[in-house]
Amino acid sequence: MDEKKEIEKEFTKEELIDEGFSEKDFIEGVPEPEDFLEEWEEEEESSTSGWFMRTVALLIIVTFAVFSFPHISNYLTGKFNFLKENQELMEDEIVRQCRPAVVSVEAGNSRGTGFNISPEGTIITNEHVVSGAPKIIVRFEDGRIFHTDRYQVIAGADIAVLHINADTHDLPVVEIDRGNQVNKGETVTIIGNPLGFEKISQRGTVGRFHRIKDSPHLVFDIKVSINPGNSGSPVINSRAKVVGIVFASTMLGLEKSEEDEGQKPLALAFPVNVLPESVIKNNNK
Repeated sequence: MDEKKEIEKEFTKEELIDEGFSEKDFIEGVPEPEDFLEEWEEEEESSTSGWFMRTVALLIIVTFAVFSFPHISNYLTGKFNFLKENQELMEDEIVRQCRPAVVSVEAGNSRGTGFNISPEGTIITNEHVVSGAPKIIVRFEDGRIFHTDRYQVIAGADIAVLHINADTHDLPVVEIDRGNQVNKGETVTIIGNPLGFEKISQRGTVGRFHRIKDSPHLVFDIKVSINPGNSGSPVINSRAKVVGIVFASTMLGLEKSEEDEGQKPLALAFPVNVLPESVIKNNNK
């Protein structure tokens, strides 16, 4: 990476905690899966009437809570602000072009995001999404579903490359931008699966670059609030090409005034140049 970029000093674990990371954010310098991907349980099949009754009961509980505790509506509204932004970006050309290649990744009880970079099926996601799972399920927006247990890990980064068993050469692809490094102040788009929602689009600006202990790679923050399920989301530039992979959230990069105003943690991403040439050689449309 260009040495002229603004780069923060290398942080130790203790310094990162002082700067906004929590103690549970680390396993040898890598975020805990519980913090950055959605945990979900397999539910037993039930009848339509059973689902209906549970839905009605939930609506009654939520309605009662909102009327009994007026301030709870502020919390619920803030938590799901990304839905409004997603609606505004639905017809955005960058989103329309890249969204079909964004997938959901299910591994055991974990669920995250990934994106496809080859017509045959090469999925980029986070290692902590799939680590230890005997079987991984990849779901495309068009309804196609693939199973795999084959993946490789990128050394020094929370990145996994899934190889799916697809007897096809027409899977939707998003292009990798290796020739143009991401820059501070650049506007980028993130597409992911936060809190059980699918293919949610958010937009923000790139902040500062940071070094993380035990990793040779720089990471950068983005002024976008992410949620469980966003792990592995592609960071997309104005040319509709991927320049980064979301893997965590952080308070680094926020001004003190922003923290005091309740600004939520920023997204943290690895630049796409952590991917070796052997992985992206078939990245074409």
